[in-house]
Amino acid sequence: MYASHPPGNGDYTMPPSAPPIQGVQGCGSCSLVVAELRRAVRDGDLSAEVDARVKIRRHMRQVHGTEIPFFAG
Repeated sequence: MYASHPPGNGDYTMPPSAPPIQGVQGCGSCSLVVAELRRAVRDGDLSAEVDARVKIRRHMRQVHGTEIPFFAG
């Protein structure tokens, strides 16, 4: 199933957006990636949004030892 071929009567609504991600206060890398994420969301660039979410999750895990839970919508 693709977004261009939604199920049912053809009416399709986007799933709710994921909650905002906050980086670690004072971490320059977190600030940069969170700014990238906010810019992508603002511009409606879904590809850049996914890329930024992957970057911040990876950074938080590797540098800060924190896991950001997946958003199930």
